[in-house]
Formats: sequence, C-alpha cells, structure tokens
Amino acid sequence: MKLISKIKFDISLYLFLGLILFAGMFKEFTFVFLLLFFHELGHAIVGILFHWKLLKITFYPYGGITTFDKLENSSILKEIIILLAGPFFQIITYFLLSIFFNYSYIKTYHLSILIFNLLPILTLDGGRLINLLLNKIFTYLTSFYICVAISFITILLLIIFCIFNYLNLNLFLMSIFLVFKVIKSIKDIKYCYERFLVERYLYQFKYSKISISKSIYSFYKERNHYIDFQDEKDYLNKYFKRQ
Repeated sequence: MKLISKIKFDISLYLFLGLILFAGMFKEFTFVFLLLFFHELGHAIVGILFHWKLLKITFYPYGGITTFDKLENSSILKEIIILLAGPFFQIITYFLLSIFFNYSYIKTYHLSILIFNLLPILTLDGGRLINLLLNKIFTYLTSFYICVAISFITILLLIIFCIFNYLNLNLFLMSIFLVFKVIKSIKDIKYCYERFLVERYLYQFKYSKISISKSIYSFYKERNHYIDFQDEKDYLNKYFKRQ
C-alpha cells in the first residue's frame, strides 16, 4: 500500500488520455501504459530492496520518472542494478502480455519504449547508465560533462532522423523535450556536486582507491582523495568552514 501511495499521475496524462479516448485507441494506450508502469515499478522495487527511500513515481504521456531520496555517493553497482531493473521488468511484462494477447503492435510498442529509453541521453536510463560507467574512469564532473556532450549529439541525430523520416512528430517533440531536460541537468549540476561534497564531509565513506586531486572539483565517486598533501576529510572541513 505504501508503494501504491507513491504513484502520481501528471495532469498532462489525463489530457492525453482524453485525446486517446477521442481517437479510439484506448486498447493500445493500455498496453503502452502497462509496459511503462512495470518498467518504473522495477526501478522502485529494487531501489526499496537496497533501502533507498522512494519519494514518488510520476507518470507522464511520454513515460514515467521514479524519484528516490538517495546519496550522491551511492554505490555505482547498486545504481546500475536499479537502473537495469526497469528494462528487465518491462521485458518480463512484455512476454506475459504476448502470451495472453496476440497483438503484433505490443511488440512494436515494447521495442520502441525499450530502445528509446536506452539511448545515451542523460535523463534517460541509457544516459544515466553511461554516466555511471564513466564515473568508474573519470571524475564526477568530467563524467557528467562527457555525458552531456553525448546526449546533445544523440538528440541532434534524432532530430536529423525526424527530418529525413517525413518529420516523425512524436519523436521530434520528444527530442525537443529532452533538450530542455538536459539543459536543466546542467543548471542543477552545481547543487548535485555541492551535495556530493557535503555528504563526504558529513559521512565516513571507506574506499579502497585513493587519488591525488588538484582541487576540490576533481573528486571521483568511490575514491578517497588527497589535496595539497591533506586528507580529503581535513580539506573539506577547512573548505566548509570558509564557506
């Protein structure tokens, strides 16, 4: 019941549903929604199993967003598992639906959602996965900005595809929407990084890897650091006192 209470529906979804009913495509919408619903449920259930606090699951006409209250210094492996749980639950849902309903368009919708969601665009599962994998090699901020560059290149390719594919309106609108989402991520990055540093100041994270950093802006996830011959904890203590 607690999980059900976290599910929210954006007002735009109700408006979209009205258009769907008017167009007589309620059956198709139902199958798409089931695929999206269990996709987000996959993220939520596995996140809860890892003791992440679920804030809400919000559904929009274009998909859903599962929001957790989690540490910026969360385990990369756990984040990847939670991320992949969504596509995994969707695949299971598709196979169950295909057993009971012999509609060819269910496969089309399933593959469209799955492939689109795994595109390397920052706000999608694929982009977040790329960012997490980059975190294993590059600093927190470098990983983010590489992922931003990949995201914009992918969106540009999508727009070009739309233009040469007789202007696929749905995909074009989604591409424009994703541009604004990536821009918002860029605006939010300084707050995310500040939280990343505050957590390291407040909590004790023990990592096996140690890096020598030139500044406080070149920290890695899952590594301890030395800056100007000072331990990370001591340096952060002085940094926040100056703040």
